[in-house]
Amino acid sequence: MDGILKPETIIFFVLFAVPGIVALYVRAQFLTGRMPPLGEGIVGYVILSLIYHAAIFPFASSFYATPSVRGWYAAGWFSLLFLGPAILGFALGLNIRKGWSKKLLSYLKINTIHPVNSAWDWRFGDCKECWVMAVLKDGTKWYGYLGTDSFMSSDVAERDIFIQHVYDYEGNDKPWTPKNTSVWIAHGEIQSLEFWPRQ
Repeated sequence: MDGILKPETIIFFVLFAVPGIVALYVRAQFLTGRMPPLGEGIVGYVILSLIYHAAIFPFASSFYATPSVRGWYAAGWFSLLFLGPAILGFALGLNIRKGWSKKLLSYLKINTIHPVNSAWDWRFGDCKECWVMAVLKDGTKWYGYLGTDSFMSSDVAERDIFIQHVYDYEGNDKPWTPKNTSVWIAHGEIQSLEFWPRQ
């Protein structure tokens, strides 16, 4: 325990793990909010921290040349170790949401593994207001409107959904009739979801 709490061990951790942890934590907020445990993710944190330091070094070489925690250097190191990685994580998360790098790689005919773990997370990660039909495993159909007061779980073990406005639909292109109710559909009951854009 004493070896872990040595000043040089703490400094090493702060320099070479904290930037990666901060960046991936902010990035995770654009995905599902989940991060691997520290023990499992430490290699990834260190690699991202090293890449970050290599990218930032040309612009902050004076801080690396004369390390200090006094005066403006303290603010500078705080920015280097926390603020900069947070901005990096925001950019990485926004990139995933907007699909910029995915589009570029597709244009170059390069296929990569998608960073979002499931179609559920991808569809509901940036869900705009829309109409929905939920078909349950017993054949029941729920017609509704997914708005700002609806909710879709991001928990892997609990893929439930709350539809804020429920409608009756008799088919044959008849209009949907509001029921002035909402519905919660439990995990494991959903067979399929069909979406229509808001009009």
